Amino acid sequence: MLIYLDANIVQYCADYGDLIFSGEVQTGISSVKLEAELRALGQVIHLALRTEEQDLDHRWDVAAPKHLLDELFRGKPTPEQRDTYELLREAWCDLGVDSYSPPDIEAVIAADMRLRSLELCDEPDRRHLAEAIAMGATWFLTLDNDVLYKTRDRDKPSGPGRIEGVIVARPSELRARMTFDPVFGLRVAEPSVPDLSRIGIITA
Repeated sequence: MLIYLDANIVQYCADYGDLIFSGEVQTGISSVKLEAELRALGQVIHLALRTEEQDLDHRWDVAAPKHLLDELFRGKPTPEQRDTYELLREAWCDLGVDSYSPPDIEAVIAADMRLRSLELCDEPDRRHLAEAIAMGATWFLTLDNDVLYKTRDRDKPSGPGRIEGVIVARPSELRARMTFDPVFGLRVAEPSVPDLSRIGIITA
């Protein structure tokens, strides 16, 4: 299964790695809500790694296409951020790229055009979501409130959204749907939300 981490999630992994990867107490977190999301992200990563240890054929891959990495490195990253971005690049090149081809640029452009009806505030956010669609990602994890709000069913704003088959969610919303069984491995209950592209909100 392919997971696309929005740029803000990757930056949080770099800035709060002790909390996310080790569960340690870390200062400088701006809110209790953010801390809860970062802990949920750490639990998602932990369960995904357990799945990889149990069955490499059913591992979870995290997308790291060139456009995302270029954007991250352009932001004058700290040494800690740079190390995290390099680890993401290496993981993608070692495993993920073998299973998932880099996004076709024409497919990305076409998806980007369709997503304009969402009227997202930032163009890079739309591009990342378009890449996730073009790559066939299952989940797009983000903490960007604009992306989260505009990809959700207005009748069910408290749950994940879905755009062209890609589930758009907070880390906590993915974690809430994950269960791990020592025999059967990791299971994820997909949210029962309509795909906005199928009800006319996203048009070709």
